[in-house]
Amino acid sequence: MSNRNNPVNNENSEGIGNIFYTFSDIFKTARKHFIVFIVIMLIFMCGYSGYSYFIAEPMYRSSATFSITPLISSDAKDGTSVYKFNYVSSFAQQMSETFPYVVESDNLRQAIQYDLGKGLNAKITAEPIVKSNIIQVNIDSNSPDDSFEVMESFLKTFPRLSEYIIGDTRINVIYKSEKPTAPYNKSAIWSSLFTGAAAGFIVSIIVFYLWSLRIETIHDKNDIIYQLNSHCISELPHVNIKRNSKTQSGLSKLSFTDSVFIEATRSARKHIQSLIAADDKAIAFTSTARHEGKTVTAFSIAKAFAGNGHKTLLIDMDLSTRALQRYLLKAPDSCVGISDYAVADNIDFANITKHYKDNFDIAFAGNKNVKYSNSRFKEFFEKAREKYDYIIVDMPSCRLIPSAAVIADLCDDLIFVEKCNNSTITDIKDALKYVLYSRAHFIGFILNDYTASAGGYDYGRYGYSRYGYLGGYRRYGYGYRRYGYGYGYRSRKYSSKYFEEPEKKDKNE
Repeated sequence: MSNRNNPVNNENSEGIGNIFYTFSDIFKTARKHFIVFIVIMLIFMCGYSGYSYFIAEPMYRSSATFSITPLISSDAKDGTSVYKFNYVSSFAQQMSETFPYVVESDNLRQAIQYDLGKGLNAKITAEPIVKSNIIQVNIDSNSPDDSFEVMESFLKTFPRLSEYIIGDTRINVIYKSEKPTAPYNKSAIWSSLFTGAAAGFIVSIIVFYLWSLRIETIHDKNDIIYQLNSHCISELPHVNIKRNSKTQSGLSKLSFTDSVFIEATRSARKHIQSLIAADDKAIAFTSTARHEGKTVTAFSIAKAFAGNGHKTLLIDMDLSTRALQRYLLKAPDSCVGISDYAVADNIDFANITKHYKDNFDIAFAGNKNVKYSNSRFKEFFEKAREKYDYIIVDMPSCRLIPSAAVIADLCDDLIFVEKCNNSTITDIKDALKYVLYSRAHFIGFILNDYTASAGGYDYGRYGYSRYGYLGGYRRYGYGYRRYGYGYGYRSRKYSSKYFEEPEKKDKNE
């Protein structure tokens, strides 16, 4: 029986997932607010060290270890009585259970006070060794003299008192400490610092756990489906990027070191093609905030389209970061890109596009300061549509630069890239509002930097086998292809419960 058909296994899997996400939330929240973690650690280290050294009352301890044996009588051969003190296992068991109560009783305290002729300024505790007749007694006091005097009185008083409680016994002192000269609760400075650091670490974990509970983020495609009422196109695992030597065109070659990531981008490319119309060419990628992996995702998806034989152009429209030319060019500041095309009439379309590899060209951002509403951008996109099968557009993070939303009007479809457990649900909703009025058809999310709780990228648990593939999303109320997966039909009538938008005109009008 498969795991997804076994409800017990699914419950266990969900439980493991919840634990994994809890630790993931704590770690990422602590990493994002690392200064808070350091401050809490320092406060507890300094606080505990200061308390133990300057404030805590010094306590002195006198200890004694002794054995107790009962008196046993027996008849000798000549008929006379003989009394012996022997070890009896049943008596030892009884003593280990009852002796602490005897030591801490009011009768013993009163007897010691009577013997000393003053009040008892000490605490008496007993630590019997289980299943033996060996007892350790500790006398704790804030005065070394009182601690030692009470111990001397105890060893003298207890045998007389024990005759009335447990019968005739003999106490054999095995070890008795001398008069204490140093408090036992004053630890070394390094020990105090370590203890304070450990306490600060535990408190930090609790603080960040409670903090993470207040911050709703995206953990997996379930959150996208149920909290955003949208569609998750793909879940891409974390990937390391390797920049190799220059290609024949002079650009650095970026390679992805994880074969699982490469396969996931190929699957995402197939899924995107199934969601867009046959005549759609321009697909925009944006995100809620920076550092979501938007540029790497756009690059890898464009590479997947080119690898499938489609002539593809990747356009860097993120004029605020210009990440692509920093990744791929040795001299990014001298790059001629689409921003230069927008301000100069003498630059041709062919001078902007750079060949990267077979079927894959790139138009870099350039280095000019240009408004996103520049009319030359539309002209550039129209020429690109005539030459290429697909145009992948790396847009800025729309919540940070709302004016960049006009770039979505030049595209046919729009995809949000969200890093796992990064932006909050509220921030994502706010970011979507900037682009949902655009001409582009919003088709869903790509969840980046995703790690399944089982320890790898898992299609079986959160992927297509559980929710179905392509048309299988009907089960959860989503349409097929152009029906928008919760955001309405192609007529732009948005039906999401979170984004109630007015009907918009068709792009051909």
